Amino acid sequence: MSFFVAKVKNVLSGDTLVLVPTKTAQFPAPERTLTLSYVRAADTFEAKEFLRDLLIGKEIKFKVNYKNPTTNREFGDVQAPIFKSLIQYLLEKGLVKLKDNFNENEGDIYYDLKEVENGAKLKNVGVWSTGESSSIETIDKLSENVIQKSQKYPLKVIVERVISGDRIVGRVIVNPKQHFQSPILLAGIKTPRTDDINQPAATTKVAQQAKVFVEEKLLTTKAELTISIIGESQQGLPIAIIHHPSGNDIIEKSLELGYGEIVDWQSTLVGATTMVKYRKAEQIAKALGKGLYASTTSSTPKTTIVSPVKSLKPGITVDNVSIAKIVSADTIVVRLQNDDEITVQLASIRSPKPNDTTIAGDSLKKQALVSSAREFVRSKVIGKSGSLYIDGIRQENKELGFDSRFLVSFKFGSTDLSELIVENGWATVIKHNKATSHERSHNWDKLIEIEENQKKLAKNGLFSTNLDKVITVSNRIIDASENATKAKTFFNGFKQKGRISGGYYIEFIPSINRVKLFNPKEGTKLTLILGGLTNEKSQVLNDKGVKYLNKRFLQRGGIEFEIYDLDKLGSFIGNLYINTNSLVPIQVSLLELGLIKIHDLAVNSNPFSNDLIKAEEEAKSTKKGIWSNYDEAKELALLENQVSQVKIDIKPQFFDIEAVDIDKESGIISFHYLDTATVKKFSEFKTSFNQFHTQAPSASQSSIDLPFNLTRVPKKNDLVSAKFSENGKYYRARVLSHDKSNGKFEVKHLDFGNIDKVSLSSLRILPQKFNLINYPVFSHTTTLQNIRLPPSKPTDYLTDAIYALEDLVFDKKLVISALPGNGTTSEYEGILYDAEQSLKDPDYTINKQLVQDGWGIVDTKKVKDSVKDYVTSLVTVQSKAKSQHLGCWEFGDVSFDDEDNAF
Repeated sequence: MSFFVAKVKNVLSGDTLVLVPTKTAQFPAPERTLTLSYVRAADTFEAKEFLRDLLIGKEIKFKVNYKNPTTNREFGDVQAPIFKSLIQYLLEKGLVKLKDNFNENEGDIYYDLKEVENGAKLKNVGVWSTGESSSIETIDKLSENVIQKSQKYPLKVIVERVISGDRIVGRVIVNPKQHFQSPILLAGIKTPRTDDINQPAATTKVAQQAKVFVEEKLLTTKAELTISIIGESQQGLPIAIIHHPSGNDIIEKSLELGYGEIVDWQSTLVGATTMVKYRKAEQIAKALGKGLYASTTSSTPKTTIVSPVKSLKPGITVDNVSIAKIVSADTIVVRLQNDDEITVQLASIRSPKPNDTTIAGDSLKKQALVSSAREFVRSKVIGKSGSLYIDGIRQENKELGFDSRFLVSFKFGSTDLSELIVENGWATVIKHNKATSHERSHNWDKLIEIEENQKKLAKNGLFSTNLDKVITVSNRIIDASENATKAKTFFNGFKQKGRISGGYYIEFIPSINRVKLFNPKEGTKLTLILGGLTNEKSQVLNDKGVKYLNKRFLQRGGIEFEIYDLDKLGSFIGNLYINTNSLVPIQVSLLELGLIKIHDLAVNSNPFSNDLIKAEEEAKSTKKGIWSNYDEAKELALLENQVSQVKIDIKPQFFDIEAVDIDKESGIISFHYLDTATVKKFSEFKTSFNQFHTQAPSASQSSIDLPFNLTRVPKKNDLVSAKFSENGKYYRARVLSHDKSNGKFEVKHLDFGNIDKVSLSSLRILPQKFNLINYPVFSHTTTLQNIRLPPSKPTDYLTDAIYALEDLVFDKKLVISALPGNGTTSEYEGILYDAEQSLKDPDYTINKQLVQDGWGIVDTKKVKDSVKDYVTSLVTVQSKAKSQHLGCWEFGDVSFDDEDNAF
C-alpha cells in the first residue's frame, strides 16, 4: 500500500491526527482525519500532548489501511524520519494499547505488534506503569485570583482548535494538576464567521483566511504559548491575549492584513498602548485595501474645509502652532506659522454643553460648568505653542448649524491637551460608530482609559459626585458696563483701587481702542475704552490693530488695568497694562506702531499723556502705520494756515511758582506750583515716599510694604525709584538711556526735572501706591516766551546763558504768565516775574533782563497776538545789548548751526 505526504495540522487525541496536503491549490486546504489502526490511545493529557509535541506542524508520510464505510473514518499508520511506524513507536512507549478485538486473524502484524506491546509491559512504561498515575482536574471556571495573576504572570496555553480568526478552543495550564478548557476570544479583534451564509462570498473568504492565519500561528506551532485573561464577554467567554515567545503579536498582524476589525469596547481591557498599535495596523489595511477593505471605498465623507492652508488634511502633523483663542473646552482657534487662524475641534472628546440632560442642576449651574471647563482649558494653554495632528474632518451639518471642521489633537511639550482635559474631568470621550470612525482621535484608546479611571475616582469635573465643588466660574455673570447707571455703581470702587490685577483677562476685542474684560471667579464683565486714543480709524488699520491685540493679549492672564473716567454709555475709560511690571499702558505700543492716533482733548485726561504724545511723535518720525506718508513740514504749514484763518485770543494764566531745575542743553525750566493744595500734597508725598525708601529692601518682589531692588535691566521710558547721586535719597524717575560701556543709566527725576546718571544698584521698582495716577508729576516745564538761548558752537555762549538764567530764577519767589507750549518741548511758554523786583519796577521781567544782559535772543518768527507788544519791547532791548556788545553779542551777530537748538 502506497504512502501519501501530508502536514500534521492538529492532534485530536493520542491516536488521531488532522492532516492537510503540503501542496494544494484549494483554499482552505482539505483536511483528512487519520486514526491509528489496531490501537487505542490512553485517554490522558500526557498521551495527547506527547503526540502533539512529536508531530504538530511536521511533514509526514501516511497510509490508509482501511476506511469505515459507515462513518467514512480512515484508519492507517504514519511514517517519519525518526520512526517507520507510528503505531509501533507509541506501543514501545506505552502510550497506546492494542485494541481488544485485534487478534491473530489480522495475520503476522498481530504478532509483531503484540511483541512490541509486551516489551512495553515488561519495561513498565506508559499505561503499563505500576507507579501512581497523574490525574489532572479539568475546572469549569477560572478564579478571579488566577485571572489577575495571569495578567502579571501569563499562564501556559495549548491551542486545541481554531474556531475562527478571533476565537479558539484552548487548554490553560493553571498548574500541573489543574487545567481549564474553554472557547476563548482573542482580545481586540472581531473577524467574520466562516459559516455565515448571508454574508458576501468575499467576506467569507476573508473569514477563512483569518482562521487559517491563526491556525498557522497558534495551532500548528511547537512554540510554548502563554495567555493573559483580561476580561470576559457578555456570554461569559474569556477574553485573552496570546503571547508568542517571538514577541510577535498575531492580532496586530491579522488587523494589518485586513482580516478583522477592532473591537472598541475592549479598549480599556487591552490597554491604550497596545490599542494604538492595533489602530495603526487597521489603518494600514484600510489604506492598502487589504482583506475586508479590498473592495470598499473610503467611508470618509468628502468635505470641503475653508482653510487658509491648502496642505492641511487628515493624517498630517503641523508644528509651531499656537493657541490663539478658546471657544469652548473642546473647540479652539489655532494660529499657524504664517499667522493665519483656523477654528478646530479636539477629536473624540465632548465638553459640557448648556443643554446637557445628563448634568443635574438648573440652567445656571450647567452654564457655570460649561464656563468652568472653558476656563480650565484657557488657563492651561492660551498662547502655548505645540504640534497639531489632524485626525479627521467633521462634516457640515446645516440642520444643527455646524460648520465643517478639522478634528485634531494638540500637544504642547509632553502634554496632550485632550488627555489633560479628560484627566481633569472637563470632557467625556465620544464612543464612535462606523459612521463616525473617520473622526476618531489617534489617541482614542488612551482617552478611554483615562476616562474610565476618572469615573472610578469620581472626584474631578463632570465625574465628580459633587458638581458644586468643581465649579470655578461664578454662575451669575454681572456686566458692569451694561448701562450707564450700573457702571456708576462700580466706578468709584474701580477708581479707588488704582491698578487692578488678579483674575481679569481680555475676553473680546471689538476694536483697536476698546476691549471687554472678564473675571471668571467674580463673574464680572466690563468694557474698557483705552484712554487717550481717537475713535477715528480706518477699517484696514482697525483690523490690523485688533489682530495685533488679539495675538498678544486675547484671553491671556496677568493683565492689569486702571480706570479714571466713564463714558455716557457705561464703558469705563482707563489704561491697560500687559502685566504687573509694565510701567506704561499698551496704548503706547499702539501709537508707536502707528495703528491709531491720540485724541487731542481726551489725551490730556490720561496720566500718561506725555508718553502717549511722545509715542505718536515717534511713529510720525519713523513713518509707521497711518503716518507712512506723513510730511511734517506740510502738516505744520497746514496748521499755520488754519491758525491764521481762525484768530483765537488765548489769555495767559498766572501761577506762583518756584524754579527747581534748568536743562543744561535746552534751557527748559522745571518748576513747582506754589498754591496751597499742591504744596500740601507734595509735602505729604515726599514724607511718605522718603519713609518708604528708608526701609531695608525686601527679598520678595510681591511685597507692597517694603521697597524692592531692581535686578533686571530696565527699558527706556520705564518708571523707577532712583537714588540721587548727590544726596543718596530716592526720587521718582524715568529711564532715558543705558550706557553699556560703564553700566550707568541716565534717568530724569520726574518731580524735579533734573537728570542724573546712576548704576543698576541705585534703582528700585516704583511702588504702585506712588504711581502717576495717585500722585501726578509735580514738576512742570516752561520755555521763555519768544526767547532762544545762544548756541554752544563755535563759541560756548550757552553755558554762560544758563548760568545767568540760574542766577535770575533760583531761590526766588516767581510768578509766571503762561501760554500753552508746543506740546512736545514744554508745557508752557512763559514770562517770568520776580516778585521782589516787580514791586520796585512794574515793567521788570526775567525774560527782559536776560535779553538786556545779552544772554537771550528774541525769536520773531512766530508771534502770538497776545504777546506782540511784549516781543516788540524785547527787540528794542536786544538792539541795545547788541550795540553794547553784551553777552553773546561781544563779536556781533551769532549764528545757529543746528536748528534743533532752538525752542
